[in-house]
Amino acid sequence: MVFGQVVIGPPGSGKTTYVWGLHQFFTALQRPILLVNLDPASASPPCPHSISISSLISLQDAMDAHKLGPNGAMLYCLEYLEANLDWLEDELDKAMKALEEDEQPDEDDEMDEVTGGKRERRRWKRGEMYVVFDTPGQVELSTNHGSLKRIVEQLQKRVGFRLAAVHLMDASHILDASKYVAVLLLALRTMLQLELPHVNVFSKIDLLAQAGDLPFNLDFYTEVQDLSYLLPLLERDQRTQRFGELNRVICELVEEFGLVSFETLAVEDKDSMLRLVQVIDQALGYVPPSLASLPSASSASSSTPHSHSHDHSHPHSHSTDAHASHHARAPHPSFAQSQPLSTSLHALSVQEKWVDHAAEYAAHERGMWEKEGEWAAERATEESKRRAVERARREAEDGGR
Repeated sequence: MVFGQVVIGPPGSGKTTYVWGLHQFFTALQRPILLVNLDPASASPPCPHSISISSLISLQDAMDAHKLGPNGAMLYCLEYLEANLDWLEDELDKAMKALEEDEQPDEDDEMDEVTGGKRERRRWKRGEMYVVFDTPGQVELSTNHGSLKRIVEQLQKRVGFRLAAVHLMDASHILDASKYVAVLLLALRTMLQLELPHVNVFSKIDLLAQAGDLPFNLDFYTEVQDLSYLLPLLERDQRTQRFGELNRVICELVEEFGLVSFETLAVEDKDSMLRLVQVIDQALGYVPPSLASLPSASSASSSTPHSHSHDHSHPHSHSTDAHASHHARAPHPSFAQSQPLSTSLHALSVQEKWVDHAAEYAAHERGMWEKEGEWAAERATEESKRRAVERARREAEDGGR
């Protein structure tokens, strides 16, 4: 079974930025990842083992051949891919075989930061691979047009994929009550259409403070709490005040389904990305391959009971020095990936970090980065010395022979 994500969302929601950031993040975590671009108007991803629909058909080809506009040509391209799904299956098989044949780029004498021993070369297994599908921004592809849904269904049935939908939406929409209600309806309609494990995400959360003031706390919007509080805001809006009864019914409809909630994402923040990756992994039931080489939780806790522990019951209780010193130790990313779902970035702390006290947190993070840079420089120096000693020892042994 191969796991993966179908990344969807309207134009400007940050899908391609997220996909590229996810590739970099997985590479740092030593997790095998393949990118599949299903947008015929976009260029192929600039990374190894990637696939693009433009190798099969491009948007311009469809527009020229059938005299279609951009939106009609986009729908045609997805229908054409559905009719030629064998091509996609063959390309996926080739890319996964190439990834299976690639060894991890670790050198024989490189030290593992977790175990302290040498890293072993290994090859990825197909069941360990992770495939990310980047889709076009036309929302009708995930709300009422059937091709994307049928493509996903066939991949799950014929190839054995297990996929989750990751629905990105610009966080700035929550500042406007009417736009927020529209986002809720779009998320609900997409969840009912695709019928996949589904994670809705407010992207660009780090830019929210620049967009305006929040009428309510962030958790009101992420947890989709009592939407009746939105009605007075909608009544004061000249665009929606005459639709009071319709507004009330729509809010009640979303609440009755009880399906919609949101995670947050600042794609350049590693803690935010880690939190989202953990949420999606749990939705899929996916266990990262990098955890296979780690000691069990019980043995790790018994051997190093205080080395990398967090108390998340009071996420704001850490002192600045303690928090900085924790990150200055910079645990191996595989270790961080093995921890329980992080609660350090729940809605209230996200609001504190990127909305209420954005400048203070930015200064704090710069200090953390400086300490991590110092740690990395020291580690690199130690590693260079160790390699030099090892090289001299090998040369001496070769000379003695």
